[in-house]
Amino acid sequence: MRKKVKKRVPELRFSEFHGDWLTDRTDHFLARHANPVDVQLETAYKQIGIRSHGKGIFHKDSVTGEALGNKRVYWVHPEAFTVNIVFAWEQAVALTSSAEESYIASHRFLMFLPKYNKVDLKFVLLFFLRKRGKYLLELASPGGAGRNKTLGLDSFAELEITLPQREEQEKIAGFLGAVDARLTQLRCKRDRLQTYKRGVMQKIFSQQIRFRGAIGLDFPDWEEKKIGEIAIDGFSNGVFNDPDKVGEGYRLVNVKDMYEGDSINVNLLSRLSLDEKEFRKNQAKYGDIFFTRSSLVKEGIAHSNVLLTNDRDITYDGHLIRLRFDLTKYIPQFIALVLKSSTTRKQLVARGKTGTMTTIGQEDISTVKIEVPSKEEQEKIANFLSAIDQKIEAISRQSDRTEQFKKGLLQKMFV
Repeated sequence: MRKKVKKRVPELRFSEFHGDWLTDRTDHFLARHANPVDVQLETAYKQIGIRSHGKGIFHKDSVTGEALGNKRVYWVHPEAFTVNIVFAWEQAVALTSSAEESYIASHRFLMFLPKYNKVDLKFVLLFFLRKRGKYLLELASPGGAGRNKTLGLDSFAELEITLPQREEQEKIAGFLGAVDARLTQLRCKRDRLQTYKRGVMQKIFSQQIRFRGAIGLDFPDWEEKKIGEIAIDGFSNGVFNDPDKVGEGYRLVNVKDMYEGDSINVNLLSRLSLDEKEFRKNQAKYGDIFFTRSSLVKEGIAHSNVLLTNDRDITYDGHLIRLRFDLTKYIPQFIALVLKSSTTRKQLVARGKTGTMTTIGQEDISTVKIEVPSKEEQEKIANFLSAIDQKIEAISRQSDRTEQFKKGLLQKMFV
Protein backbone atom coordinates (compact mmCIF):
# COMPACT_ATOMS: atom_id res chain seq x y z
CA MET A 1 0.00 0.00 0.00
CA ARG A 2 1.36 3.42 -0.94
CA LYS A 3 2.65 5.47 1.94
CA LYS A 4 0.51 8.47 2.81
CA VAL A 5 2.07 11.66 1.44
CA LYS A 6 3.29 14.45 3.69
CA LYS A 7 2.24 18.05 3.13
CA ARG A 8 4.73 20.85 3.55
CA VAL A 9 5.61 24.30 2.15
CA PRO A 10 8.96 26.11 1.87
CA GLU A 11 9.95 29.14 3.92
CA LEU A 12 10.34 31.33 0.80
CA ARG A 13 7.87 31.07 -2.07
CA PHE A 14 6.72 32.94 -5.17
CA SER A 15 3.44 34.71 -4.38
CA GLU A 16 1.45 33.26 -7.29
CA PHE A 17 1.75 29.71 -5.97
CA HIS A 18 -0.37 28.22 -3.22
CA GLY A 19 -1.14 24.85 -1.74
CA ASP A 20 1.04 22.21 -0.15
CA TRP A 21 4.04 20.46 -1.62
CA LEU A 22 3.77 16.68 -1.77
CA THR A 23 6.32 14.08 -0.72
CA ASP A 24 6.85 11.19 -3.11
CA ARG A 25 9.37 8.45 -3.95
CA THR A 26 11.90 9.19 -6.69
CA ASP A 27 10.79 6.19 -8.75
CA HIS A 28 7.32 7.73 -8.94
CA PHE A 29 8.63 10.74 -10.87
CA LEU A 30 11.97 9.58 -12.36
CA ALA A 31 12.38 6.78 -14.91
CA ARG A 32 15.71 5.06 -15.56
CA HIS A 33 17.01 5.56 -19.09
CA ALA A 34 19.49 3.05 -20.54
CA ASN A 35 20.37 2.83 -24.23
CA PRO A 36 23.20 0.25 -24.59
CA VAL A 37 25.97 0.85 -27.12
CA ASP A 38 26.65 -1.86 -29.65
CA VAL A 39 30.41 -1.39 -29.40
CA GLN A 40 32.40 -1.63 -32.63
CA LEU A 41 36.09 -2.43 -32.11
CA GLU A 42 37.50 0.14 -34.55
CA THR A 43 35.10 2.98 -33.70
CA ALA A 44 36.24 5.88 -31.48
CA TYR A 45 33.91 6.76 -28.62
CA LYS A 46 33.78 9.95 -26.54
CA GLN A 47 33.04 9.47 -22.83
CA ILE A 48 31.73 11.71 -20.05
CA GLY A 49 32.63 11.98 -16.40
CA ILE A 50 30.95 13.81 -13.50
CA ARG A 51 32.88 15.83 -10.94
CA SER A 52 31.99 15.57 -7.26
CA HIS A 53 30.46 18.41 -5.20
CA GLY A 54 28.09 19.43 -7.99
CA LYS A 55 30.86 20.71 -10.28
CA GLY A 56 29.34 19.29 -13.42
CA ILE A 57 30.17 17.12 -16.40
CA PHE A 58 33.55 16.86 -18.09
CA HIS A 59 34.56 15.19 -21.35
CA LYS A 60 37.18 12.47 -21.45
CA ASP A 61 39.55 11.60 -24.27
CA SER A 62 38.18 9.35 -27.01
CA VAL A 63 38.77 5.62 -26.77
CA THR A 64 38.36 2.85 -29.31
CA GLY A 65 35.83 0.10 -28.93
CA GLU A 66 38.74 -2.32 -28.59
CA ALA A 67 40.07 -0.36 -25.60
CA LEU A 68 36.64 -0.48 -23.96
CA GLY A 69 36.81 -4.27 -23.97
CA ASN A 70 33.89 -5.86 -22.13
CA LYS A 71 32.95 -2.62 -20.40
CA ARG A 72 29.19 -1.96 -20.43
CA VAL A 73 28.53 1.46 -21.93
CA TYR A 74 25.41 3.45 -22.80
CA TRP A 75 24.57 6.35 -25.08
CA VAL A 76 24.20 9.59 -23.15
CA HIS A 77 20.76 11.12 -23.33
CA PRO A 78 21.11 14.89 -24.00
CA GLU A 79 18.57 15.86 -21.32
CA ALA A 80 18.98 13.51 -18.36
CA PHE A 81 19.57 13.76 -14.63
CA THR A 82 22.74 11.71 -14.27
CA VAL A 83 24.40 10.20 -11.19
CA ASN A 84 27.87 8.69 -10.81
CA ILE A 85 27.01 5.79 -8.49
CA VAL A 86 30.56 5.55 -7.10
CA PHE A 87 30.65 9.16 -5.89
CA ALA A 88 26.96 9.96 -5.53
CA TRP A 89 27.58 10.43 -1.81
CA GLU A 90 29.91 13.32 -2.79
CA GLN A 91 27.15 14.86 -4.93
CA ALA A 92 28.56 13.66 -8.25
CA VAL A 93 25.30 14.55 -10.00
CA ALA A 94 24.65 16.62 -13.12
CA LEU A 95 22.34 17.33 -16.03
CA THR A 96 23.41 16.31 -19.51
CA SER A 97 22.86 18.67 -22.43
CA SER A 98 23.22 18.84 -26.19
CA ALA A 99 26.98 19.18 -25.59
CA GLU A 100 26.96 15.46 -24.67
CA GLU A 101 25.17 14.37 -27.83
CA SER A 102 26.87 11.22 -29.24
CA TYR A 103 28.87 10.67 -26.03
CA ILE A 104 28.83 7.44 -24.05
CA ALA A 105 28.92 6.66 -20.32
CA SER A 106 29.84 3.53 -18.42
CA HIS A 107 27.40 1.50 -16.32
CA ARG A 108 28.53 3.60 -13.33
CA PHE A 109 26.46 6.52 -14.64
CA LEU A 110 22.72 6.20 -14.10
CA MET A 111 20.53 8.43 -16.29
CA PHE A 112 16.97 9.43 -15.41
CA LEU A 113 14.18 11.15 -17.34
CA PRO A 114 10.95 12.71 -16.00
CA LYS A 115 8.09 10.27 -15.44
CA TYR A 116 4.57 11.35 -16.39
CA ASN A 117 5.95 14.89 -16.85
CA LYS A 118 5.93 15.31 -13.06
CA VAL A 119 9.27 17.01 -12.58
CA ASP A 120 11.64 19.59 -14.00
CA LEU A 121 15.10 17.99 -13.98
CA LYS A 122 16.80 21.29 -13.14
CA PHE A 123 14.71 21.36 -9.96
CA VAL A 124 15.72 17.75 -9.19
CA LEU A 125 19.40 18.61 -9.63
CA LEU A 126 19.11 21.64 -7.34
CA PHE A 127 17.42 19.49 -4.70
CA PHE A 128 20.29 16.98 -4.66
CA LEU A 129 22.86 19.79 -4.44
CA ARG A 130 21.38 20.82 -1.09
CA LYS A 131 22.46 19.46 2.29
CA ARG A 132 19.27 17.41 2.44
CA GLY A 133 20.00 16.00 -1.02
CA LYS A 134 23.54 15.05 -0.01
CA TYR A 135 22.19 13.31 3.09
CA LEU A 136 19.76 11.25 1.00
CA LEU A 137 22.44 10.29 -1.52
CA GLU A 138 24.67 9.13 1.34
CA LEU A 139 21.74 7.20 2.80
CA ALA A 140 21.31 5.38 -0.51
CA SER A 141 25.07 4.66 -0.74
CA PRO A 142 25.86 2.10 1.97
CA GLY A 143 29.36 0.81 2.64
CA GLY A 144 32.73 2.19 3.64
CA ALA A 145 34.57 5.23 2.31
CA GLY A 146 35.51 5.84 -1.33
CA ARG A 147 34.66 3.33 -4.01
CA ASN A 148 32.91 1.03 -1.53
CA LYS A 149 30.12 3.59 -1.03
CA THR A 150 28.12 2.76 -4.13
CA LEU A 151 24.64 4.12 -4.79
CA GLY A 152 22.06 1.36 -4.88
CA LEU A 153 19.40 1.70 -7.58
CA ASP A 154 16.68 0.28 -5.33
CA SER A 155 17.74 2.51 -2.45
CA PHE A 156 17.70 5.55 -4.73
CA ALA A 157 14.23 4.60 -5.96
CA GLU A 158 12.92 4.60 -2.37
CA LEU A 159 14.24 8.08 -1.50
CA GLU A 160 11.47 10.57 -0.78
CA ILE A 161 11.46 14.16 -2.00
CA THR A 162 8.97 16.90 -1.24
CA LEU A 163 8.18 18.92 -4.36
CA PRO A 164 5.58 21.29 -5.81
CA GLN A 165 3.70 21.15 -9.10
CA ARG A 166 5.88 21.32 -12.20
CA GLU A 167 5.09 24.97 -12.98
CA GLU A 168 6.44 26.05 -9.58
CA GLN A 169 9.46 23.77 -10.00
CA GLU A 170 10.29 25.50 -13.29
CA LYS A 171 9.95 28.95 -11.74
CA ILE A 172 12.31 28.03 -8.89
CA ALA A 173 14.81 26.40 -11.25
CA GLY A 174 14.70 29.39 -13.61
CA PHE A 175 15.29 31.88 -10.81
CA LEU A 176 18.19 29.92 -9.35
CA GLY A 177 19.50 29.39 -12.88
CA ALA A 178 19.77 33.17 -13.23
CA VAL A 179 21.77 33.28 -9.98
CA ASP A 180 24.02 30.52 -11.35
CA ALA A 181 24.50 32.48 -14.57
CA ARG A 182 25.64 35.49 -12.52
CA LEU A 183 28.05 33.26 -10.60
CA THR A 184 29.45 31.92 -13.88
CA GLN A 185 29.93 35.48 -15.18
CA LEU A 186 31.81 36.51 -12.05
CA ARG A 187 34.04 33.42 -12.11
CA CYS A 188 34.83 33.92 -15.81
CA LYS A 189 35.65 37.58 -15.20
CA ARG A 190 37.95 36.61 -12.31
CA ASP A 191 39.62 33.89 -14.41
CA ARG A 192 40.19 36.33 -17.28
CA LEU A 193 41.79 38.85 -14.94
CA GLN A 194 44.02 36.18 -13.40
CA THR A 195 45.08 35.04 -16.88
CA TYR A 196 45.75 38.64 -17.86
CA LYS A 197 47.83 39.18 -14.73
CA ARG A 198 49.95 36.08 -15.40
CA GLY A 199 50.55 37.21 -18.98
CA VAL A 200 51.43 40.79 -18.10
CA MET A 201 53.73 39.63 -15.27
CA GLN A 202 55.63 37.45 -17.72
CA LYS A 203 56.10 40.42 -20.04
CA ILE A 204 57.11 42.74 -17.19
CA PHE A 205 59.74 40.38 -15.77
CA SER A 206 61.12 39.64 -19.25
CA GLN A 207 61.18 43.45 -19.77
CA GLN A 208 58.97 43.32 -22.85
CA ILE A 209 56.90 45.91 -20.96
CA ARG A 210 58.68 48.84 -19.29
CA PHE A 211 57.28 51.66 -17.17
CA ARG A 212 58.28 55.31 -17.40
CA GLY A 213 58.88 58.02 -14.86
CA ALA A 214 56.54 60.87 -13.92
CA ILE A 215 57.56 63.08 -16.87
CA GLY A 216 57.83 60.22 -19.34
CA LEU A 217 61.54 59.55 -18.95
CA ASP A 218 62.90 56.01 -19.16
CA PHE A 219 63.97 54.34 -15.94
CA PRO A 220 67.54 52.97 -15.71
CA ASP A 221 68.28 49.48 -17.01
CA TRP A 222 67.54 46.58 -14.69
CA GLU A 223 70.53 45.18 -12.81
CA GLU A 224 71.33 41.53 -12.24
CA LYS A 225 71.80 40.74 -8.55
CA LYS A 226 72.27 37.63 -6.48
CA ILE A 227 69.63 37.31 -3.80
CA GLY A 228 72.36 37.20 -1.16
CA GLU A 229 73.65 40.59 -2.35
CA ILE A 230 70.42 42.45 -1.73
CA ALA A 231 69.58 40.95 1.69
CA ILE A 232 70.60 43.23 4.56
CA ASP A 233 69.98 40.84 7.44
CA GLY A 234 71.07 37.57 5.88
CA PHE A 235 68.95 34.52 6.49
CA SER A 236 67.42 33.39 9.74
CA ASN A 237 65.57 30.30 10.92
CA GLY A 238 62.46 30.65 13.01
CA VAL A 239 60.90 28.89 15.98
CA PHE A 240 60.09 25.21 15.58
CA ASN A 241 56.40 24.68 16.05
CA ASP A 242 55.96 22.63 19.22
CA PRO A 243 52.37 21.29 19.43
CA ASP A 244 52.53 21.67 23.22
CA LYS A 245 53.09 25.42 22.78
CA VAL A 246 50.05 26.07 20.62
CA GLY A 247 47.90 28.62 22.37
CA GLU A 248 46.95 32.28 22.53
CA GLY A 249 50.45 33.77 22.31
CA TYR A 250 52.29 35.14 19.30
CA ARG A 251 51.01 34.69 15.77
CA LEU A 252 53.01 32.24 13.69
CA VAL A 253 53.84 32.33 9.97
CA ASN A 254 53.71 28.67 8.94
CA VAL A 255 54.66 26.57 5.92
CA LYS A 256 51.05 26.49 4.69
CA ASP A 257 51.09 30.29 4.45
CA MET A 258 53.60 30.06 1.59
CA TYR A 259 51.11 28.59 -0.84
CA GLU A 260 48.17 31.00 -0.92
CA GLY A 261 47.95 34.57 -2.20
CA ASP A 262 50.61 37.12 -3.08
CA SER A 263 51.10 38.05 0.58
CA ILE A 264 50.59 36.35 3.93
CA ASN A 265 47.05 36.55 5.29
CA VAL A 266 47.74 37.56 8.89
CA ASN A 267 44.08 37.04 9.84
CA LEU A 268 44.52 33.30 9.35
CA LEU A 269 47.80 32.83 11.23
CA SER A 270 47.93 30.20 13.97
CA ARG A 271 49.23 31.07 17.45
CA LEU A 272 52.18 29.83 19.46
CA SER A 273 52.99 30.37 23.13
CA LEU A 274 56.58 31.66 23.56
CA ASP A 275 58.52 33.59 26.16
CA GLU A 276 59.37 37.16 25.13
CA LYS A 277 63.10 36.51 24.72
CA GLU A 278 62.48 33.68 22.26
CA PHE A 279 59.98 35.80 20.37
CA ARG A 280 62.23 38.86 20.08
CA LYS A 281 64.98 36.72 18.59
CA ASN A 282 62.63 35.56 15.83
CA GLN A 283 60.26 38.50 15.40
CA ALA A 284 58.91 38.89 11.88
CA LYS A 285 58.76 42.38 10.40
CA TYR A 286 57.09 44.18 7.52
CA GLY A 287 58.65 43.17 4.20
CA ASP A 288 60.15 39.88 5.41
CA ILE A 289 60.04 37.12 2.81
CA PHE A 290 59.92 33.46 3.87
CA PHE A 291 60.87 30.29 1.99
CA THR A 292 59.94 26.65 2.57
CA ARG A 293 63.17 24.76 3.27
CA SER A 294 62.14 21.14 2.61
CA SER A 295 59.59 18.98 0.83
CA LEU A 296 58.89 15.38 -0.10
CA VAL A 297 58.95 16.47 -3.76
CA LYS A 298 61.54 18.70 -5.39
CA GLU A 299 58.98 21.19 -6.72
CA GLY A 300 57.81 21.80 -3.13
CA ILE A 301 60.95 23.60 -1.96
CA ALA A 302 61.54 27.36 -1.80
CA HIS A 303 57.92 28.40 -2.11
CA SER A 304 57.79 31.92 -0.75
CA ASN A 305 55.51 34.63 0.51
CA VAL A 306 55.86 38.14 1.92
CA LEU A 307 54.63 39.68 5.17
CA LEU A 308 52.99 43.06 4.57
CA THR A 309 51.87 44.16 8.02
CA ASN A 310 53.41 46.29 10.74
CA ASP A 311 51.90 44.14 13.49
CA ARG A 312 54.50 43.42 16.18
CA ASP A 313 53.28 40.08 17.53
CA ILE A 314 54.28 37.79 14.61
CA THR A 315 57.01 35.15 14.58
CA TYR A 316 57.70 32.34 12.11
CA ASP A 317 58.10 28.58 11.91
CA GLY A 318 61.54 26.98 12.02
CA HIS A 319 60.78 25.08 8.84
CA LEU A 320 60.95 28.41 7.01
CA ILE A 321 63.94 30.49 5.96
CA ARG A 322 63.55 34.26 6.37
CA LEU A 323 65.01 36.89 4.07
CA ARG A 324 65.03 40.61 4.92
CA PHE A 325 65.75 43.53 2.57
CA ASP A 326 66.73 47.18 2.78
CA LEU A 327 63.33 48.84 2.36
CA THR A 328 64.97 52.09 1.26
CA LYS A 329 66.11 50.30 -1.93
CA TYR A 330 63.64 47.50 -2.51
CA ILE A 331 59.84 47.19 -2.62
CA PRO A 332 59.02 43.86 -0.89
CA GLN A 333 55.86 43.30 -2.96
CA PHE A 334 57.97 43.47 -6.13
CA ILE A 335 60.75 41.21 -4.83
CA ALA A 336 58.14 38.69 -3.67
CA LEU A 337 56.63 38.57 -7.17
CA VAL A 338 60.07 38.08 -8.74
CA LEU A 339 60.73 35.17 -6.38
CA LYS A 340 57.42 33.56 -7.37
CA SER A 341 58.11 33.95 -11.10
CA SER A 342 58.73 30.83 -13.16
CA THR A 343 62.28 31.92 -14.07
CA THR A 344 63.34 32.33 -10.43
CA ARG A 345 61.48 29.22 -9.32
CA LYS A 346 63.42 27.12 -11.84
CA GLN A 347 66.70 28.34 -10.39
CA LEU A 348 65.58 27.68 -6.82
CA VAL A 349 64.27 24.18 -7.53
CA ALA A 350 67.46 23.31 -9.43
CA ARG A 351 69.48 24.05 -6.27
CA GLY A 352 67.50 21.59 -4.15
CA LYS A 353 69.44 18.75 -2.52
CA THR A 354 67.70 15.40 -2.81
CA GLY A 355 67.76 12.84 0.01
CA THR A 356 64.97 11.42 2.13
CA MET A 357 63.48 14.86 1.53
CA THR A 358 64.47 17.60 -0.91
CA THR A 359 65.98 20.55 0.95
CA ILE A 360 67.34 23.97 0.18
CA GLY A 361 69.57 26.12 2.40
CA GLN A 362 70.31 29.80 2.71
CA GLU A 363 73.56 29.44 0.75
CA ASP A 364 71.61 27.87 -2.14
CA ILE A 365 69.08 30.71 -2.19
CA SER A 366 71.84 33.34 -1.91
CA THR A 367 73.37 32.41 -5.26
CA VAL A 368 70.14 32.68 -7.28
CA LYS A 369 70.26 35.61 -9.69
CA ILE A 370 67.37 37.99 -10.28
CA GLU A 371 67.03 41.17 -12.30
CA VAL A 372 65.96 44.26 -10.38
CA PRO A 373 64.91 47.71 -11.67
CA SER A 374 65.20 50.99 -9.81
CA LYS A 375 63.08 51.41 -6.70
CA GLU A 376 60.80 53.83 -8.55
CA GLU A 377 60.08 51.30 -11.28
CA GLN A 378 59.66 48.53 -8.70
CA GLU A 379 57.01 50.67 -7.02
CA LYS A 380 55.19 51.36 -10.30
CA ILE A 381 55.14 47.66 -11.13
CA ALA A 382 53.98 46.68 -7.64
CA ASN A 383 51.19 49.30 -7.68
CA PHE A 384 50.07 48.24 -11.17
CA LEU A 385 49.84 44.57 -10.22
CA SER A 386 48.26 45.45 -6.87
CA ALA A 387 45.48 47.31 -8.71
CA ILE A 388 44.75 44.13 -10.71
CA ASP A 389 44.75 42.13 -7.45
CA GLN A 390 42.25 44.54 -5.94
CA LYS A 391 39.93 44.02 -8.91
CA ILE A 392 40.32 40.24 -8.61
CA GLU A 393 39.62 40.42 -4.87
CA ALA A 394 36.53 42.59 -5.42
CA ILE A 395 35.15 40.10 -7.94
CA SER A 396 35.96 37.20 -5.59
CA ARG A 397 34.00 38.93 -2.81
CA GLN A 398 31.05 39.42 -5.18
CA SER A 399 31.26 35.78 -6.16
CA ASP A 400 31.39 34.66 -2.50
CA ARG A 401 28.38 36.82 -1.62
CA THR A 402 26.43 35.46 -4.59
CA GLU A 403 27.38 31.91 -3.60
CA GLN A 404 26.12 32.51 -0.06
CA PHE A 405 22.94 34.07 -1.45
CA LYS A 406 22.38 30.97 -3.56
CA LYS A 407 22.97 28.66 -0.57
CA GLY A 408 20.42 30.62 1.42
CA LEU A 409 17.87 30.32 -1.38
CA LEU A 410 18.50 26.57 -1.65
CA GLN A 411 17.63 26.24 2.02
CA LYS A 412 14.58 28.50 1.96
CA MET A 413 13.00 27.69 -1.41
CA PHE A 414 12.97 23.91 -0.94
CA VAL A 415 11.46 21.53 1.57
